[in-house]
Amino acid sequence: MIVKKLTLERSVEVEVACSAEQVYHLWENLENVPRWMPFVKSVRRLPGDEELWRWKFGLGFPLLTEWTSRITRRIPLQLIVWESVSGLPNQGCAEFFPTDRGCRLRLTLAFDLPGGIVGALLERIGVDRWLEANLAESLNPFQSQIEAEVLRQGVS
Repeated sequence: MIVKKLTLERSVEVEVACSAEQVYHLWENLENVPRWMPFVKSVRRLPGDEELWRWKFGLGFPLLTEWTSRITRRIPLQLIVWESVSGLPNQGCAEFFPTDRGCRLRLTLAFDLPGGIVGALLERIGVDRWLEANLAESLNPFQSQIEAEVLRQGVS
């Protein structure tokens, strides 16, 4: 029997009244991500390799998973791409587009769901809609946090 894997991919965007440089620099250090993504419990850079990061994600024990990702591509002030190298199979991309108002951030995440009964159950309960809604809801705090920080610093 062949077990089919399902890849779930979603993108969301937010306009931020800050420069692409300011937005990029906040995202560049992935340890900042838990500040605005409530299900990301922690992200830390692994010693010895600036491109390896350890993620903890979930609602809490026992609904917690971990993985290690590698930054696979960077274009300063434009793009950060990562993919998992162990644990939960996933990929992500943050893209930064200068606008008249500041910056448009597009965040894309993709997860390989397990096959079989577990994958079918996740698909049936609407994990795709949950992921998209969670991403969109996470970018709202990101937008307000970075705009408030930049305003406090008096930097434009």
